[in-house]
Amino acid sequence: MKTLIVARYSFVEIVKSNVLINTLFLGLGLVVIIYIASEFTYGVPHRIALDFGLGAVSLSSVGMATFFGVGLISKEIENRTVYMVLSKPLSRQAFIVGRIIGMGGILFINISIIGVITTCFFSFLGGEINTLVITTFLFIFLEAMMALGIIVFFSLITNNTLSIIFTIFFYIVGHALGETKALSFAVSRPLLQSFLKFIEFILPNFSKINLRTYVLYEQSLPDSFLIQAFLYAVFYSFFLFLVSTLIFNRKNLD
Repeated sequence: MKTLIVARYSFVEIVKSNVLINTLFLGLGLVVIIYIASEFTYGVPHRIALDFGLGAVSLSSVGMATFFGVGLISKEIENRTVYMVLSKPLSRQAFIVGRIIGMGGILFINISIIGVITTCFFSFLGGEINTLVITTFLFIFLEAMMALGIIVFFSLITNNTLSIIFTIFFYIVGHALGETKALSFAVSRPLLQSFLKFIEFILPNFSKINLRTYVLYEQSLPDSFLIQAFLYAVFYSFFLFLVSTLIFNRKNLD
């Protein structure tokens, strides 16, 4: 119950920063871009609409997770408002979990708004909305939560600037891992393949949950693939949040 109170407070706090107004403006800008792009595209304007839309949803949600998530806990510590909150009968675990849930709610709404605009345009231009399209938006939410887990973790052990740099670095590397492993240069070198698999095991593998390439050309994906990707994202995010909670519990706030 106390966790949900913190989540509600965090959600309202971020909403008051007018971030969702920026989301609406981004959505309107996306409409203009998709319209212009579709006018210069012959044959597959719906794919262009979906490609632009998914890219905008992904970048905006990960960007929001990064730049709002970096101050999710550290800002409270710097402003010393955390002392007032934790002076009440509220555990550190409930505080950090509530903050994360509140931020997750903002990410969900951001993805929903731009996702609705994207799917409407996609359908209007002749695209067929199937299960894979909807599933892709779910995986973008999981991608944003993984990014949030990374930024919260680093914000507890280093300063905000380095936290953002590390998160962006891991996001780029995490997306490049899949394509790097598939290169003929890497395939022909077993030692390099082993090293990449080791890196893939440690670093967040965003390419594993990236469905944007598939959704443009496939009607469906095997359930086993989707389940494995879903479980990977959930457990990796849970692990990051668990480690962050343990660090916050032991962190000296004096």
